Amino acid sequence: MSDIRKSLAKQYPECPTLQTHFADLLTGYLKSGLAGPNLGKEIETGDEQKLWACIWEAMLYRHFSERDFEFRRDHVCPSGQNGPDIGLIHGSRTIWIEAVVPKPEGLPSEWLAPHASGEMQAVAMPYEAMLLRWTSALRDKNHQLKRRLQKNIVKPDELYVVAINSCMLSGFSVEDHGITQLPFAVEAVFPIGPLAVPITKEGRIAGDAIYTHRSSIKKPAGDHVQTDNFLNSEYSGISALIGCSRRDMLDGQLHLIVVHNPLARNRLSTSLMGAETDYVAQKDGADSYLLTSVKPQ
Repeated sequence: MSDIRKSLAKQYPECPTLQTHFADLLTGYLKSGLAGPNLGKEIETGDEQKLWACIWEAMLYRHFSERDFEFRRDHVCPSGQNGPDIGLIHGSRTIWIEAVVPKPEGLPSEWLAPHASGEMQAVAMPYEAMLLRWTSALRDKNHQLKRRLQKNIVKPDELYVVAINSCMLSGFSVEDHGITQLPFAVEAVFPIGPLAVPITKEGRIAGDAIYTHRSSIKKPAGDHVQTDNFLNSEYSGISALIGCSRRDMLDGQLHLIVVHNPLARNRLSTSLMGAETDYVAQKDGADSYLLTSVKPQ
């Protein structure tokens, strides 16, 4: 435990509050017996991405333990972790949580370190580059799920939730919303594009702002990446996507949103995860869905 505190002191030498907060989160997770056996060593490497991945798992553990979930323990053993990061028991069913913190690949340095020059500067938010990190993380976890199903590590009737924390994708403290003004987690799985306002040829506004259709975005190399993944049966093994951009739980809360997959083989109950908002797409005709946001009561 003392090695973790030393590593955090090196990472945050001028912020003892964060040192103590992260140490409490991580040591609590380790003491639970649910953390992977290499968690301590990964923190001690000084690798920023590994540190945030460990903190994200620890935050999820605290969040769900405070909601009195029981945990699966059979996937953690001294020789290594066999299966997803966290297993929750809900009634007679298992909800697997696979946590991931995407690396900020392809993002401009001025966005990731806005004050590196020592001067204030205006920086454009790289919406599409950030969204590509979400879609990439979701795609990788979907492939991983299929391998685990083949090996019978995850059973066909068990729920599987991907939990993405995007804290490394920005050097700013910003809300995790994309160009649509909806969370990136929504943009990564439904074909919703930027708002548009209809105007006449004379330039007068002709109606209310509406969302445009966007089923893919273009990578710098020219390839198109799909953003309608929850309308694709290839992703039906994923029950829901958890989204978060927070780096801590200093206020005692973990601020989550949950996007439910309407094509999921195993459906997740609304409001079960303790999120601030659940996004649910329901059939609204033969070929359409109505996406609604549900707040806890």
